[in-house]
Amino acid sequence: MSRTIAMARLRRQRRIGPLALAAGLVLLAKAAAAAAAPCEDIDQPKCRVRLATGITMAYLDAGPASGRTILLLHGLTDSSRSWSLAMRALRRLEPGWRIVALDQRGHGNSSMPHASRCRAAPEKCFRMADFAGDVVAFMKAKAIAKATIVGHAMGSFVAQEVALSHPEMVHALVLVATATRGIDSRIARASVLDGPLEGSWRKAVEASGRGFPGGAYRLTPKDADPGVEAWLATSWDADPVADPGLVKAIMLETARVKLGTWIGTTRALRATDNSERLRSLSVPTLVIWGSQDSTFHAVPDQVEIRAALDAAVAAGRMSYVWKQYGVVPLPASGLQENDIGHNVQWDAPHEIAADIAAFAAGGKPTPDLYRSDWPGDIGRIITEPGKATIMAKP
Repeated sequence: MSRTIAMARLRRQRRIGPLALAAGLVLLAKAAAAAAAPCEDIDQPKCRVRLATGITMAYLDAGPASGRTILLLHGLTDSSRSWSLAMRALRRLEPGWRIVALDQRGHGNSSMPHASRCRAAPEKCFRMADFAGDVVAFMKAKAIAKATIVGHAMGSFVAQEVALSHPEMVHALVLVATATRGIDSRIARASVLDGPLEGSWRKAVEASGRGFPGGAYRLTPKDADPGVEAWLATSWDADPVADPGLVKAIMLETARVKLGTWIGTTRALRATDNSERLRSLSVPTLVIWGSQDSTFHAVPDQVEIRAALDAAVAAGRMSYVWKQYGVVPLPASGLQENDIGHNVQWDAPHEIAADIAAFAAGGKPTPDLYRSDWPGDIGRIITEPGKATIMAKP
């Protein structure tokens, strides 16, 4: 190669080099940004991780990995979407925290336990201990040593199980729409097990020549009832206070939850009773309850949860705060009609985010009362500073 040609190539490399380097740096920056937050919001594709429990879990993950972790657990047949509005509000309040919302086993975009082991008796694969095992496995997989765990309804029982079995992994506990036991709740009795799931849906599955529950394990409610969305909209995902767009999106996802999950989880909830175990709870706990909760009532559910936590406090194990949202009691219909109900984080996402943030940071929720603006705008939440009904011990 002549010196002239070699020098020409060198000049071209010197001209192209900085441009190529700049372009490369831009691409690397974009890739790093994408890697840092690929699934931080419900409108983005979810991240996935294979857990040691065998479940491939889908999840949302926002905020720096080094920040205080808030881990959000949804209720029966819901997904991380259930917490999506509150998650956004939490991120605005505490941008330095890591906010994670899971799709629990068999829900949302997470996998089902393997049919070969579970189809004959799904309740053996959807125990609260199974769900809690996934949470612990997720935390280990993502190097989360400790978190404030927030659970709604079924998710609150999962949160209880994590705190009772692995208190060293729990900074604080927030139980939303909870109780000591699922055995007497509507969620595991008349509305589901003695309703369509063990009634019309079961008959439809058996009429198709499939056994129950085994033959129903990977079917959906739509397979059993093509018009199931009408029932879901009026009897399962009905909420007059919540954002209608959120409720509709949740309802459409609910219709796709496999019957194995419905059967297994409701049967497992029916067998769940933490009345005695909660007396040994050892982590700070906040209970949030809506005055028109049609699943876990003021009596006996809230009386029982406070009694169990009172015993834990008396034993010197922990402290707790119980806070009520809404002011209008559950009407004679037994259904939420005009104030905050079972799905507190749907009805008052910004307000519950404020309470979670305050409790996680300082051990106390806000002192403010949150209620619907009914009979004005039922979907508008009114804040009355300092007027919340709160019971705290010690």
